[in-house]
Amino acid sequence: MLKEEDIVARSVSIEVVGEIHRCTEGPSSRFYCLPVVIHFDNGEKRAYLLKAHSEPKTLQDFLENKKGLKDRMEKSFALLKNGEIRYVSYLLTQQETSG
Repeated sequence: MLKEEDIVARSVSIEVVGEIHRCTEGPSSRFYCLPVVIHFDNGEKRAYLLKAHSEPKTLQDFLENKKGLKDRMEKSFALLKNGEIRYVSYLLTQQETSG
């Protein structure tokens, strides 16, 4: 379980740096990928691949900001102490409602 103290920084924006394409590496080959750079509130920028299962529609919706998807996702990632980037929107929502 991810703990608040494991989070070093939270995402503030996402910069798209490539095109939607079919992922080619091993288990990720069933996904579509979109290369981005995530900007964090501590000033760090990290390369990351957004992935969508089976079809690229979700990634296209992200690019077009349909239903505010990009706006929501930009604030939904965390940089952890171990260097991992995690999508933590669901955790942040749980903490806000329980805390």
